[in-house]
Amino acid sequence: MINIVISIIRWIIFFPTVIIGLIIFIILSFINVKLIYKISKPICFVLAYILGAKIKVKGHFPKNKKLVIMSNHCSFFDPFIFPFFMKGIYTGIVADYNLKFPLWKQFLLRLNAIPINRKNRQEAIKGIQKAEQILNKGINIAILPEGTRTVSGKLGKLKKGGFHLAINTNTSIIPVGINGAFKLIPKTTWRLTPCDIVVKIGKPISTSIYSSEGVDGVLKIIENELKYLSGEINCVSSKGE
Repeated sequence: MINIVISIIRWIIFFPTVIIGLIIFIILSFINVKLIYKISKPICFVLAYILGAKIKVKGHFPKNKKLVIMSNHCSFFDPFIFPFFMKGIYTGIVADYNLKFPLWKQFLLRLNAIPINRKNRQEAIKGIQKAEQILNKGINIAILPEGTRTVSGKLGKLKKGGFHLAINTNTSIIPVGINGAFKLIPKTTWRLTPCDIVVKIGKPISTSIYSSEGVDGVLKIIENELKYLSGEINCVSSKGE
């Protein structure tokens, strides 16, 4: 009962803080979009603190390198974790239902986020083609390749769109495993369990393997990497750069 009450209090504080943060982001985006990236980490740090999460990052995120970032999707809070380890200018591929929320929509559009309609194959292909154009401008793209949050805590089936994007643009994929966010707030409940969230950054996958492995082969490599980095299995990568 106490945990439920504390969770309610945390959410009551969290959502207005998110709204204030989004308003600040949107205003700054009209001044200089780069300012968003400079203040996103401290704002997300505050949001994590409110929910009772402590983010720990292990590994090195490359600078000045065109990348497709792929991470497991275990929690509502996952997008707020990216500023803790990302560097440079980046955006993401998001489900189109995110555009239903006015402030969130404006923020995403200011960041060149690419909405994807997962239920319409042709629209999804158009979204991936738009992502290729943005990636070729030097803007890194973050993807949650499962497409939806896990309900079990384990990695779900990965969708192929992001892998076509990486191969078509000859861009390295960097796998990032998140461990702990599912404990904080799983998909099936809004009850919070304060905890540490560990983010492990893998090595970029060499583009030299794309022609030999193909989409299915690269997908399998990333799948194993994400399971390893998120603590689901114990394995060693051999395809990094």
